[in-house]
Amino acid sequence: MVNLRWLRGWIVRAMQSRVTQPCRRRFPFSVYQRIHAMLRSINPCRFTDANPFKVVTVDPNKITESIVEHSPKYPQWGQVIDGEWDQQSRPFSDQPVVQGLLEHFEYGQPWKETQLYQAFCEQLDRFGNAWGYTSVSDFERRCQEIEQLYEQIKCDGYRSQTELRQLGLQATPVLDEVNVDLGRDGELLWRSYGQHRLAIAQMLDVPEIPIFVHRRHREWQNKRESIKCRPNESGVAAHPDLRDITSANS
Repeated sequence: MVNLRWLRGWIVRAMQSRVTQPCRRRFPFSVYQRIHAMLRSINPCRFTDANPFKVVTVDPNKITESIVEHSPKYPQWGQVIDGEWDQQSRPFSDQPVVQGLLEHFEYGQPWKETQLYQAFCEQLDRFGNAWGYTSVSDFERRCQEIEQLYEQIKCDGYRSQTELRQLGLQATPVLDEVNVDLGRDGELLWRSYGQHRLAIAQMLDVPEIPIFVHRRHREWQNKRESIKCRPNESGVAAHPDLRDITSANS
């Protein structure tokens, strides 16, 4: 009898490799930017004035919290969302994947004795698919990929998805950078994509990495808009989401 979880995982993996990922690599940014501009003109309270696909660089150690809520069914690129979602966070370092990487690279534990193995098995059990793999026997292959990533960042530095694509690798610029949301006070909240890269960058004390700002809290967007009227305010340029404002007025 076919294992339904395995079948589901295989279907998801096939869809990702043959449909989702190729489409993301060909994403029509210019088209969506025009749509975003139109939507903002209709409902400025719901959409940011910033480029919805803005990539900025930050010290990875500034990202200390992660969103607890489940990812929404649909992308929220460039959206402004009110509510308490930014208050429901937990330390990024508490993520099982992050703990697993620390246990292996910092404390020398075998991969199968780390929380990464537990997370891998739980993903398989829930979805039939863990980071593109559909069997526990694939765990070692996944670990080899992580070790290669660690060594690449350690030896060659952190590379953006655009740089990796220029090297001929199957990377997706912008969308697959480390994704963050901005809370009401401008706090950088990890939400999806790149947790392995972010954790490794923090462990290796990488000075800065590119991030993709996904959505913003209404209170932060209000502050961003008010600063447009006083761009020379002391300390404004310190926040990565405000650099475009200050550079435009310098």
